[in-house]
Amino acid sequence: MNEAVKLLCIDDDKNFLSLISMFFQRLGYAVSTALDGREGLALYAEERPDIILVDLNMPQVDGFTVLEQVARQSPDIPVIVISGEGGMDDVIRALRLGAWNYHTKPVSRLEVLRYSVEQALEKARLGRENISYQQELEGKVKQRTRELEATLQSLKQSEQKLSTIIESFEGFIFICDRHCRITFMNAFLLKYLGRDATGEICHQAVFQRTAPCSWCADTGLPVEGQSIREEFYNSVDNRWYYVIHTPIFDQQGEMNQRLILFYDISERKQKEQELKEREEYFRKENMRLRASLTDRYKFGDIIGKSPKMQEVYELILNAAASDVNVIIYGESGTGKELVAKAIHEHSDRKNKKLFYVNCGAIPESLFESEFFGHKKGAFTGAIDDKHGYLDMADGGTLFLDEIGEIPISMQIKLLRAIEGNGFTPVGGAEIKRPAVRFIAATNRDLKEAVRQGRMRQDFLYRIHVIPICLPLLRERKEDIPLLIEHFLSQYEPDKVPPVSPKIIKALQSYDWPGNVRELQNTLHRFVTLKKLDFMGTVIDAAEEKPFADTSQNMEALTYEEALERFEKKILFNALQHNKWHQGNTATALKVNPKTLYRKMKQYGFLKLKK
Repeated sequence: MNEAVKLLCIDDDKNFLSLISMFFQRLGYAVSTALDGREGLALYAEERPDIILVDLNMPQVDGFTVLEQVARQSPDIPVIVISGEGGMDDVIRALRLGAWNYHTKPVSRLEVLRYSVEQALEKARLGRENISYQQELEGKVKQRTRELEATLQSLKQSEQKLSTIIESFEGFIFICDRHCRITFMNAFLLKYLGRDATGEICHQAVFQRTAPCSWCADTGLPVEGQSIREEFYNSVDNRWYYVIHTPIFDQQGEMNQRLILFYDISERKQKEQELKEREEYFRKENMRLRASLTDRYKFGDIIGKSPKMQEVYELILNAAASDVNVIIYGESGTGKELVAKAIHEHSDRKNKKLFYVNCGAIPESLFESEFFGHKKGAFTGAIDDKHGYLDMADGGTLFLDEIGEIPISMQIKLLRAIEGNGFTPVGGAEIKRPAVRFIAATNRDLKEAVRQGRMRQDFLYRIHVIPICLPLLRERKEDIPLLIEHFLSQYEPDKVPPVSPKIIKALQSYDWPGNVRELQNTLHRFVTLKKLDFMGTVIDAAEEKPFADTSQNMEALTYEEALERFEKKILFNALQHNKWHQGNTATALKVNPKTLYRKMKQYGFLKLKK
């Protein structure tokens, strides 16, 4: 940044002021501090900061007074409240007084506060730009409208002059009569439509609408010299326009024509939407990140603490915080359905249904009927109306497993529904537009399928918004002990045979081509047969002993042997309880981490952990 952002922090806690000052100064901010509201208001009047952080409960002048004065004098300066006292009533009061955000003390993660500050600054900047843009646009529109209205009043005397002004206008203009038929259109509109639409119904020719636009309704028309202004979304080119509708009256005072002028404002609308989405994204992401930090060795039904799985968890959080389409890549057995379930259950659609579709199990002739439904009598055997998958998943999530099996002919029709253009049931005429979030999964190379002509490129790009690639089990073998514990915990304890180091080592040495599903089936067979039997490896659990129990054969041991056996048992149980995290285990046992490492090496637990 060319000029440092000025941040004013008002708080009666000197330590907190020092912490905030050091943190934001390292980020390049120019930080000013005040110990009470009176000093803070004086600094605010003198320095005019870009953003203010304020405590609510302070001696002399409190935070509410600061909020009131700043909101009254400078509503464009964001104020973020950071307070350790007060309840929900104080929060509501602060927000009503103009606070942009509210954080409670202690602030455990300054990065969260940093994101809140950056978000507020960005929102304030865009707000100022938006106001300036609207004022500039309104001024241009008023000026142009005055020129056009003045020229139209003397149309017979200055037709050439009016034509020159209209044709030089960089926007769309047309005039229609009281029956909505176009009598004039400027060059920009002529080029946009690609034809001369004079004589056609305006809302049909220009906007492809079957009914008149809202500004052409007979009720609520403006009087002479006034105009109707509104923002309008055109579904033909998927763009936003700022529309000005001005009636033209004859000498008898009757409206006989309408002047319609519209600008393209898609860029501004896009910025507004991006700002709203960014605000909502940060809010959800912060909430979900805070909720997930306590249990990052698993995510829902997904088990794993390896770096690769941590990356998957982050992608799941990002996908759940948005509503865009997701595609999950992974071999069979890696947990693609579990990832789709986790995204759905952490999204805003969690109260709706997650609908599972195996695209590889649907005959090609039934794809359209299965996805879009059909009407009674649409074909032989259609004895009743039937809802398709898109109808049943309305408001929720549709999980398309093996998406590469969808035929090209169906991809074209499904693409229209994904883009929001709707679909028509087989044998029906009604266009349906359900609100569905799509999550796809595949174990194939879809880009290669595009090159081979088995998948449309535009269809792939509509699905491939957030890609999540699931690692193979052999790429994250450090998660195998966690997975073993998870799967065996689903059985009754007395039915689970002892798991010795030899068994765990054998499971960790195997490459698992069938991934987690193969491991789960192997453990199920282990519990049933009481022996580990896979790929030529047979280990009888009855012949294997777990780590020795101190309650057995204690009489035959020396003092040192008994003590060593007891220590080994305690250490193994503590490691299992803490998911083999050495730092947490050392804290739980209240021993030095170096001592723990030495003991793990002594008893062979380092090899077991790997």
